[in-house]
Amino acid sequence: MAGCDVLYYDPAHVDRDPAGQPLDPASDGWQPCRAPSHIWMDPQLVLRHVCVRHRRQLTALHAAGLADRIRWTRDGLATR
Repeated sequence: MAGCDVLYYDPAHVDRDPAGQPLDPASDGWQPCRAPSHIWMDPQLVLRHVCVRHRRQLTALHAAGLADRIRWTRDGLATR
């Protein structure tokens, strides 16, 4: 089973210099979700691997018009 494609923000993983800038791109606080996932099709008809917890959050973000704020570890498969 594939891992979830969602990146989530974890402030505990942010390493910043005194000016407040990330020390390197890997320390910007965005972490991959390692939960087991299932295939999910978003409202734009893109297939992705998403865990149960993030599927509920993604559905709510799409409904609120905030889908552009979602970060992914890889591109989904467009079905159109």
